This record gives sequence, C-alpha cells and structure tokens, in this order.
Amino acid sequence: MATDKGPDFLVIGAQRAGTTWLHRVLRQHPSLWLPPVKELHYFDRLETTRTILDPKERRRVGLKQLLSLDPWLVSYWLRARSDEWYARLFRDAKAKGLVAGEITPAYATLDETVLRRIKGLNDNIKLIFVMRDPVERAWSAVNNAAKKGIDASTVEKSIKRARESGAASRSAYGDTIRRLEAVFPASQVHYCFFEDLRDRPEALTSDLFSFLGVAPVPPTQVQLPQAVNVAAGSKPIPAEFSRTMARDYLPMVGDLCRRFDGPPHRWRARYETLLNGGSG
Repeated sequence: MATDKGPDFLVIGAQRAGTTWLHRVLRQHPSLWLPPVKELHYFDRLETTRTILDPKERRRVGLKQLLSLDPWLVSYWLRARSDEWYARLFRDAKAKGLVAGEITPAYATLDETVLRRIKGLNDNIKLIFVMRDPVERAWSAVNNAAKKGIDASTVEKSIKRARESGAASRSAYGDTIRRLEAVFPASQVHYCFFEDLRDRPEALTSDLFSFLGVAPVPPTQVQLPQAVNVAAGSKPIPAEFSRTMARDYLPMVGDLCRRFDGPPHRWRARYETLLNGGSG
C-alpha cells in the first residue's frame, strides 16, 4: 500500500557536479522513478505557496508543460505547496513499487532544521551527495552565472562572485557533511565524486544502484551520457582564480582527505602545487 512519506531518496548536490548526468542515468533504471521536473525546489523555497507563483520556476522550467494537462504537472504547478503536497508527488510511483526520488542541488545548503523536517517526512530516506574539485566547481558556477547576466567579466569579479556567501556555501562540502550527519545516520548518506562520474561511470553507477537497493542492470540497458560541466564549456580557468580559490579551499580539502580516498587527494596535490608556484 502506498504511503505519503515522500521520496525514498534525494540527490542533494553539489551544484555543477554532475547532477544532470545522474538524473539522466537514474531515470533509465526500471525500478527507479524521478519526476519529469528535475529539480523540485521544495525544501529550499518553503516560502513559495504555489509553484506557478515562483518567478524562478517559471523562468527555469517554463509553463508549456501545463498544456499537456498531465495530472502530475498540474499538481506540481497549481496546487498549494506543503509537506503533504510534496509527498503526494511521489505517491503513484511508490504505489507501483518503484523507488522514488528527486534531485535538487540546492538542498546541499539546507540548515539542520529543514533537514530534520525531511527526516520527519520519511525517517528512512537516503541522500546522495556528489562532490567536485571545489575550484573547478566554483569556476563552472561563475561561468553559468555569467550566462544569466551576472557580471564576471574580470578575474577579480569572478573571485568576488565565487566568494559570495550563497555561491561559497555550494563548495563548503565539510559544512554540508556535518549538517547531514547531525541529522541522518551514516547508512542513509552516500558520498561520491564528480571525477569518478567522469572517469569510472560504470562503477559509480553500480555503487549508486546498490545504495538505493535496486538490482544492477546490464550495461546495455543504461546509456551513460558524456559527463556535463567538465570544464565550464572548455573555458580555461585563469591562474589567479585557481590560486586564490585553492588557498580558500585547501583547509577543507585537507579535512576531506582524512576521510575519503581518491579525488580529494588529487585536489590537495594540485592546490599545493599551485600555491608553491607551479602551474597545477
């Protein structure tokens, strides 16, 4: 029998760290369900009363979907938003026995109060947090913001943008991890890295399916798209930006190295080279 406890899992970020790739891959698994809208932005916009009233959502997603009169989309756009509304978005999929989830990278910045609200909705929910070299992530985010009209025409302006509190919080992986683990047991949180998505996608995908409790599928049944956001549209990262942000992030990356193998150690080595006068 279906319950309105909301999703079984959330992918909570980080922004510009391959969540679009994950959305495309996870939707292909026959036992998983993700909504037709990639990012629902419920928990980070609790003040929004109806999705259709949120100008950010109207710009980001558009309203053409409503013309289909699909009941899910009508509910998403028009009904009053609440925990009950959010949970009902996953009801039909769960009634079919599917493992249902959503992907909203902005959830990586949620405070403990909102994380506890999520846990209260579904005590067994699983969370996936993808990390990426924070210098590369910051540069990709700056370039994405520039496409939306935010001035990042000089290195100085790019650094200022990357250091703004809202932007900087997206790369504060240590803070996100501390908040998650203050609320959820370790068994309900899975950490992975953008670099593994790019370099070993089959292994990363297999790990995710295992974490979500669904059966592995033959490689022929899941098409692995090319990793997106690989290098901010191939625009080189200025050396001054790299050195400045490496200095900012090195302490946090050092903390990550004490906990994780793999990519964080390569980040640290590159940052140390940069700060010692090398090219990184």
